[in-house]
Amino acid sequence: MAEDIVLEFRNVSKKFGSVKALDNISFGVQRGEVHCLVGENGAGKSTLMKILSGAYDITSGKIFMDGKETRITNPSEASRLGVTVVYQEMNTVDKLSIVDNIVLGMENAKLGFNLKKENIKFVKPYLERVGLSVNPDTVMGTLSIAQKQMVMIAKALAQKVKVLVLDEPTAMLNENEVRILFDIIASLKKDGITIIYISHRMEEIYEIGDRITVLKDGTYVGTFERDSISMDQLIVKMVGRELSAVYPDRKRERKGALLKVKDLNNQNVSDISFTLYQGEVLGVAGLVGSGRSEMLRAIFGADAKMSGEVYMKGQKVDINSPRDSIKKGIGFVPEDRKTQGIIRCLSVKENLTLIYSQLNANHGFLKKKKENKVTRDYINRMNIKTPNKEQLVGRLSGGNSQKVVIAKWLSIAPDILLLDEPTQGIDVGAKAEIYQLIDQLAREGIGVIVVSSDLMEIINLSNRILVMKDGSIAGELSGDHITEDQVMLYAMGVESNEAS
Repeated sequence: MAEDIVLEFRNVSKKFGSVKALDNISFGVQRGEVHCLVGENGAGKSTLMKILSGAYDITSGKIFMDGKETRITNPSEASRLGVTVVYQEMNTVDKLSIVDNIVLGMENAKLGFNLKKENIKFVKPYLERVGLSVNPDTVMGTLSIAQKQMVMIAKALAQKVKVLVLDEPTAMLNENEVRILFDIIASLKKDGITIIYISHRMEEIYEIGDRITVLKDGTYVGTFERDSISMDQLIVKMVGRELSAVYPDRKRERKGALLKVKDLNNQNVSDISFTLYQGEVLGVAGLVGSGRSEMLRAIFGADAKMSGEVYMKGQKVDINSPRDSIKKGIGFVPEDRKTQGIIRCLSVKENLTLIYSQLNANHGFLKKKKENKVTRDYINRMNIKTPNKEQLVGRLSGGNSQKVVIAKWLSIAPDILLLDEPTQGIDVGAKAEIYQLIDQLAREGIGVIVVSSDLMEIINLSNRILVMKDGSIAGELSGDHITEDQVMLYAMGVESNEAS
C-alpha cells in the first residue's frame, strides 16, 4: 500500500565520468520491514546506499521520503530526514567516549566536561534500548566490534532514525553477538523502524528478511517477498547463472602424509597434533576465540612456538618465521585481507608477485618479463576482474582482492596452503569460484587447511574436520560423521558418542 512506503527510489542513476554505476533503479521500501539488499560485489549496493547517506549525489532520478520528493546532498541532510547508515567499517572516534560519539555531529550537540552529566542522561535510554550495559563515559576504542555497532545503532535512535541501513553487520561478529543483533533488529522493526540489511550471507537473509531486492551490474533485477523465492532462485537472480554445484564433490583421492604436527604449544594453543595428507581439504571449525586462527599462525611461524615438532613429507623441519614456511612451500592467506593480505596502495601486479619476486631474484628485464607473465596467467586462471594489472588492488571488490591474495601464494607453487576465512565478506558468485579453486588445488595434490566461521562451508568443503575449543583440538570428524550437530557438540565441549 502506498502509505506504507517510507522510502522510494525512482529511476535513480549514477555516473562516474563515463562509467554508469547505477542505471534507472526503482523500488520502494516499506515502513517497519527488514528489506534485504543483495547482489554480487560491484552490483551497485554500496553506491546506492552512499546516495541515500548523502555521500554521493544522484546523476538523475528522484528519491522520496514519506511520499515527498527530497534531495539528499550531504550526511547531515540524510540524518535530518531520519536516514542512518552503519557501515561495516564503522565511522567512530575511538579516542572519544561513547557519549561523545553519540552526540557528535547531532544538531545542537554540545561537548565538554560541564555538559557530560547532561549528555550521559540523554544517551542512557538509547544505550539501554540496544541492551548495551556499559558506562557511557567508556572510551570507544576499548569496545568490541559488536559493542561499537550497538553504539552506532543507539546513535541512530537518538537521531530519531526512520530508515537504518546495516552494511554487512555480522561480518566480524561471533554467533552470540549475531543473535543479540537480530533481537535488536526485531525490536526496532516492532517500533516501525525500517531496516535495509545488506549481506552476502543467504541464511541470514532468509532468517530475518521480509522482502529482498536484487541488484546486478548496476541495474534493478527485482524485489521479492522472502517466502516467494527459494535460495537457489535468488542466487540465480544475483549472479545470472545456475550455481547448482556451489560446493564441489568432497570425494578426493588422499595420498601420503604431507604435514605432521606433533604436540605444538605456544601462548595461544596447546597440544596440537594432527596430520594433513596430500590432496585433501582439512577443515578447522570452532567458536570465535577457540584458537583456530592462532593454530594456523603457529604452524606458519607468524607466532612463536614454545614446543612441538613439525614434519613435512616425513622430514622434521624447523619453522620459526614466515620466511621459513615460505621456503618450505607453505602459503598462508590471513583472516584480515585488508590489513594483512594486500597492500592497498600497490597494484594488482605488485601484490600478486610480492612473494614470487622475493623467491626469484633474477634482475632487470628478465625479472620484469616473468612477473608480467605470472600476473597475466593468474588474472586469467582465477578470473580476477580488473581493468589491467596496474590497477590499485584497493579499488577491487572484496572477492577480486581475495583472489589476488590467493594468487600471490599460488604463484610460488606451494605444497601446503593455509586459508583463514577465505570467503569472508565476498559475494556468492566469488565464493563459488573460490570453492572450486580449493577443490582443484586439492586434486592437484596440494594439502589445504581451511578455517571458517561458516559451518556449512566447512562441512561441504572438507574431507576431515578438526574442531577447536580453548586452544586445543577437541575432536576430529570425517566421512558421514561430518554433521553440523557433531561439530557444535565438540565446539561446545559436550561429550559426543560419534567417532571419526
